[in-house]
Amino acid sequence: MEEQVDLGHFLKKTFIAVVAVTLVFIGVLAMFTIIGVIIAILLLKKASKMLLTKKEDSDHTHSHGGKIKIKCPACNAKMKFKDSEILDEK
Repeated sequence: MEEQVDLGHFLKKTFIAVVAVTLVFIGVLAMFTIIGVIIAILLLKKASKMLLTKKEDSDHTHSHGGKIKIKCPACNAKMKFKDSEILDEK
């Protein structure tokens, strides 16, 4: 009553199992790659809109006219300085 092990059948099943696990792993990597590409495209669209749109009345602290605007939200005060006044401290 000895059991005989068919080595060829065992290797065939092992090979099929390894190939299946490898394909599942490649599928998971592909899924993460596709999700990453979609997120990157959405972020690039948002960044290009932020960089390319021109806002005249925005909340930027630096205006393009050579003046710096400082806003204090606690006391609702607004102060404007020229760049030359701040840089020429003597």
